[in-house]
Amino acid sequence: MHNFDAIVIGQGYAGLSAAKLIAAQGLRAANFESECMGGLIVNVNELDPAPPDSPHSGAELASALALSNVEQGVSSVSDAVVAVSRVDGSWGVRTESDSYLARRVVVASGARLRKLGVPGEEEFFGQGVSECADCDGPLFQGMETVVVGAGDSAFQEALTLSQFASKVTMLIRGSAPRARRDMLERAAADPKIVQLRHTTVTAILGTPGTGVDGVRVINEGTGEKSIPCAGVFVFIGLAPNTAFLPESLSRDASGALITSDQCATDLPGLWAIGAVRSGFGGTLKDAEADARQVAAALR
Repeated sequence: MHNFDAIVIGQGYAGLSAAKLIAAQGLRAANFESECMGGLIVNVNELDPAPPDSPHSGAELASALALSNVEQGVSSVSDAVVAVSRVDGSWGVRTESDSYLARRVVVASGARLRKLGVPGEEEFFGQGVSECADCDGPLFQGMETVVVGAGDSAFQEALTLSQFASKVTMLIRGSAPRARRDMLERAAADPKIVQLRHTTVTAILGTPGTGVDGVRVINEGTGEKSIPCAGVFVFIGLAPNTAFLPESLSRDASGALITSDQCATDLPGLWAIGAVRSGFGGTLKDAEADARQVAAALR
C-alpha cells in the first residue's frame, strides 16, 4: 500500500491548488484524477475573472498549476477513486487498480453538470446537445441556439454563443435570472440574446443521425410550444461527485458535503473543498480560498 501524508482527490482548480500548497509545506502529497485534469474550467477559453498574473484560458491555467505541482514533488495518480474508508486511524483510498494510505484526505472531486432528464437529451448529446460553448460554438455559426439556465454559467455560455449563432434563446424556469449584474447587463445589450422566463424544457427534438432541430417547452403564460434551434446548451447547476465517499458523511439537500468554516467534514482527518462542499461560492477565488484554508489546517 502506498503511503502519503496527504491525499487530494480531484485535479480541478481547488484540488490542484490544495496539492501545491500542501506539498510546499514539506508534506508528501498525492493528487488523484480519473478524467480531465483541470475539471470544468478547461472548457473555458476566457476566464472571467481570471486569477491575478495567471493565464486567462482555463486549460492553460490548469496546465501551469499541474506543472508547478510536479516541480513541488506532488505525485499525480491517473486513476478513479472508488472508495475512501478508515484504516487503523488513517484513511485508505482505493482506486480501480491500487490502494493508498494517508493520515489526511482532502476531497476536491468537484461536481458535474446537472442534466435536464428529458427525452432527447442523451440521444442527441454530441449531435446538438453540448456542455461547452467555447468548444462547440463555432459549429453553430449563423444558426439558432438555446441555452437552458439562469446563473453565471448559463449567461457566460450565451454571451460566448452570440459570437457565432444568429440567435441565442435563454430558457429560464423561474421569474428572474441569478447571474452577476455585469453579465445580465451584457446579455441585455446583446441583440442576439433573447430571454424567456417561466419556461421549462420538456423534450429535445431532432432526427437521429442528423441532430437537434428544436426544443419543446411549457411556458406558464402561453402554454406548450416548440422552439427551433440547432444547438442546446444546458447549464442548470451542478451535482457534487460524492458516490465514492462514506455514507455517514453529512450532506445537504443537493448531496454536497457539509463542512466547517475550515472545510473539515464531520469525520476526523477528512476535508472537502471546492464544488463538492455545501456553500461553495463557485469562483476561482473561492476555490483558492478553500485550498489555503485546508492547507493551513494540515500544518
